[in-house]
Amino acid sequence: MTPTTTENRSTTLADVVDFAGSNRFIRIRAKRALNLGTNTMLTSFDIGTFLLQSLAGNDPLKGAVTQRKLDMGHAQKMAVFIFKGLVRYVIAKRQHDGRAVPDDVDRTAEYLGTQPYYAWAPIVGSIRDPINDIAVEVVVADEGELILKLRSNQLIWVVDGQHRRMAWKIVQDYLNQLVRDRKYVKSGGLVPTDMKQVAEDAVSFWHEALTYYTDRFSISVELHFGLNIDQERQLFHDLNNLQKTVPTSQAQAFDQSNPINIFTHQLKESEMFADVQIVEDGKVDWDSEAWMKLDHLNAINARLFLNKTTISDARPAEIHPREERAWNFWEAVTKIPNVFDRKESVAAQAALLKAMARVYYEILWSRTPEGEAVAEKYLEALPTIDFAHSNPLWDIAHLTDDEISSYPDLNNYLPSNWRLKQIGERVDGKVRFGSRHNESILVLPGVVRYLAQLPPRVSDKEK
Repeated sequence: MTPTTTENRSTTLADVVDFAGSNRFIRIRAKRALNLGTNTMLTSFDIGTFLLQSLAGNDPLKGAVTQRKLDMGHAQKMAVFIFKGLVRYVIAKRQHDGRAVPDDVDRTAEYLGTQPYYAWAPIVGSIRDPINDIAVEVVVADEGELILKLRSNQLIWVVDGQHRRMAWKIVQDYLNQLVRDRKYVKSGGLVPTDMKQVAEDAVSFWHEALTYYTDRFSISVELHFGLNIDQERQLFHDLNNLQKTVPTSQAQAFDQSNPINIFTHQLKESEMFADVQIVEDGKVDWDSEAWMKLDHLNAINARLFLNKTTISDARPAEIHPREERAWNFWEAVTKIPNVFDRKESVAAQAALLKAMARVYYEILWSRTPEGEAVAEKYLEALPTIDFAHSNPLWDIAHLTDDEISSYPDLNNYLPSNWRLKQIGERVDGKVRFGSRHNESILVLPGVVRYLAQLPPRVSDKEK
C-alpha cells in the first residue's frame, strides 16, 4: 500500500501559486533602535535599490499626501552637489590606480569645483505596512540586528529627504543617458554647457561612475513602521519645523565650496582689510564698531561677480576667470577716503557698495559689456567721487524735480519710475540707505555712473 503522508507527497505549482507573493524581495540588514520610545530600524541602501524601493508622498495620484510639493530647482542644486562628489570620487580612484583622467572629466571637475569633504544626511522613511506583515531573519551572531525581507510593494515612503531622493534620481538618469547616448545633453549644471559629445576615452569613466553610483554609494535610512497618514504627517512636521536653521553668516563662515565665498574669505584676510572688523554673528548697526557682516560682504560680491542677490548659483568655471578683475575693483574701492567709516562716507554702506559692484559687472560681464577701457576709467574715478554725506545726490529721493534738473543729463541715468523706489533717508545729517537693497540697486548705480562720468546705460530707462 502506497504511503499517503504529507511528508512523502510531492508539492506542485498549483499548491503554492496562490502564496507566491512578490517576484522580488530585497534583504536589508538593519539595527534595532528606540527613538523617543518608538521602535525604529537603522539601515543603509545602495542608491539604485533605494530609488526602486521608495516613493515620496507628494502626489495625490500616488496616495495620501504627507509631503510638501517638490521643488525641482532645489533638487537640481542638490544634484549638482552629488554629481560633484561622485566625479571627485571616481577621479581619486583612477589616480590611485595610476589610470588617466579624460579631458572631458577634468573640465567637468574644474567646472563643478571642489571642497574639503563630501557627505550627505540620513533619510527618514516610513514603511506603512504593520510590523507583523514584514518578514525578518534574526542575525544570531550580532544581537540587535535583523534581516528585513521587503516585498517589492512594501515601499519606503520618504518622510524627510524627498529632495535628496529626487537629486539622486536626477544624477542616475543623467549618468544612464550619458552611457547610452554618449552626448552631454542639457544637464542643469552638471557639466559645462559647451560640452556636446562624450569623448571616446570618457565613455569608460562614465560607465565606471554609474557603477559606483548605483551599486556602491549608500544612503543611510531611519525606518519607521506601520504609521498611519496622520502619524506620518506629524513626523514630517516635527522633522522639518522643530529644527533651528544655521545663520547665513555662520554657514558662509564654514563653507569652503562656494567660489564667491572663498573669494570673500581671501578678501577679508588680505592687507586691504587688515584693520577692518568683519563679523560673522550678531547685528551691525549704525553705531557698531564692526564695519560689516560677512554675509553682507558676500552679497556685495554676488552683485560684483553675477549681479545676483545671493552667492548660491556661483560656479567655479564662471567665477575664477573674473577674480583678477574683482581684486582690481576692491583695490579701487579701498582707496575711497573713509570707505570703512559709515559716519564719514556713504561708501561704507552695503547698499552703495552693491551699486558700485553692479556698475562694474555691467561694464565687464553683462549681455552688453562696455569693455576694458570703460572699466579702467571707472576704477580710476571711484576714489575721486564725492562720497561725503553732504553730497545731495546720495539723498536723491528727497530732491525736487527742479533740484534734479540742476544736474545736467542726470535724468538719463535714472529709471523712469525711480521716484517709487525706497532709497534712504537723512538722519542727523547722515544719509542712511534703507534695508530694501533690491530697490536702491535700481537707482544708485545710475548716480554712481553719473558721478564717475560714464555714459548712461540704455537699459537704465527701462527699469
